[in-house]
Amino acid sequence: MQSSIICFGFLFLLLECSQAAFNCSAPPNFNNFDINTCCRTPELDMGDVPQKCHKYVSGLNSANSKYPSFAHLCYPDCIYRETGAMSNGKIRMERVKQYLEEHVHRRDQDMVTQIVRSFESCLSNVKGHMKSSNIESYKVLPHGCSPYAGIIYSCVNAETFLHCPPKMWKNERPCNLAKEFAEQCNPLPHVPLPSS
Repeated sequence: MQSSIICFGFLFLLLECSQAAFNCSAPPNFNNFDINTCCRTPELDMGDVPQKCHKYVSGLNSANSKYPSFAHLCYPDCIYRETGAMSNGKIRMERVKQYLEEHVHRRDQDMVTQIVRSFESCLSNVKGHMKSSNIESYKVLPHGCSPYAGIIYSCVNAETFLHCPPKMWKNERPCNLAKEFAEQCNPLPHVPLPSS
């Protein structure tokens, strides 16, 4: 009996140590490990939408040829508009779900439910922030677009990473460490929010 109590105590101590608190201003060193490989991206057929958005972003004054167009703040705005996911500055959830169901490869359909949940969580949190800050909509930036789509895009990526389905998750130490760090240090909506 006493040995089982000692074993249980030791196991509890190990679990406590594995969930150690992080210094949120100093992320763990991943030694060039690509964290983006932790949650396999579902196969998604977007047709010519990425090319259209590349052309759109490349034509903006704020475009920088040193960086790929998908890294530009206005890229998510274009993707959401071109896919019908955003209209008049608002995300249309019925269209997001429909688009994902139609364009995500059949073998990756499990991920659609999680991505939809991620959108819903992010929209709720961003709308809550906007309401508490008395913001009706974000202003168009000198970049050429509102930051709203970029905020939602970044949040959805982070939320999907944190709740990646087990069959798409790479169960390796750097991935698990990155998830623990993000859970503790990067709460919803996962991105700094502008005040106007």
